[in-house]
Amino acid sequence: MRLTIRPFAQLQERLGTKVLELELPPGATVAVLLELLVAEHPVLAPFRESLLLARGTEMLEPGNALVNNDVVALYPPFSGG
Repeated sequence: MRLTIRPFAQLQERLGTKVLELELPPGATVAVLLELLVAEHPVLAPFRESLLLARGTEMLEPGNALVNNDVVALYPPFSGG
């Protein structure tokens, strides 16, 4: 299954790209996606536990299933005020 990952803010800067295209096995979860991202892009390792992922307006949890052609936003940790 093919996914498009759109990193934002400092993650975009660290990765040096606005878009990543990835191939995952059918039925892969967000947890699988995170493991692959960190393995292929070690600059994400310091953020591993606090990365936020969203599909449209839906925030994703590690157990959420992904589907072919999903576009997933990848956000660094942030705080409001």
